[in-house]
Amino acid sequence: MGGQTSLRLATERISHLVTMGPPVGMRLPTLFGAGDGPSEGLKVLIETYRAASPENMRRLVEIMVFDKARFATPELCQARSDAALARPEHLRNYVDGMPQGAPLPKGVKPELLPTIQVPTLLIHGRDDRVVSYENSLFLLARIPNSRLVVLNHCGHWAMIECAYEFNRLVTDFVANN
Repeated sequence: MGGQTSLRLATERISHLVTMGPPVGMRLPTLFGAGDGPSEGLKVLIETYRAASPENMRRLVEIMVFDKARFATPELCQARSDAALARPEHLRNYVDGMPQGAPLPKGVKPELLPTIQVPTLLIHGRDDRVVSYENSLFLLARIPNSRLVVLNHCGHWAMIECAYEFNRLVTDFVANN
């Protein structure tokens, strides 16, 4: 959700752009992802937002990461379920808004991507089951001053699953661009 927002702001207001597994806000032809509508991860996210039980949250966390044994702990799944259930209106708003393009009804306009002139670092997990890394390849081809790092054995939560490498990449990128 933050990737689309960052891309839209990058056309106007920032000095650096770092994204992590962003969707581009439009249907792309796919070579590596499923071609039958929402991704496997997005389908599970929607089901979980409809009923944010610890069991459904476990399914969602398992979709978000490559290393399920390390990250899909009962404690994390329970904590995420408790946090989600504490704000049911947020879950309902997301699910109810899906037909209108929720959570962000306005995606980035592809024709504006070449206007992003700030240094851009795209980070994507190769094993992302929520947003195919093809989205980052699409962005790489259109944002002039961009580079892409694809992390192997990493799902959608690159900043958590590969925290050390993610932080090192971002720190180095901002310091040297």
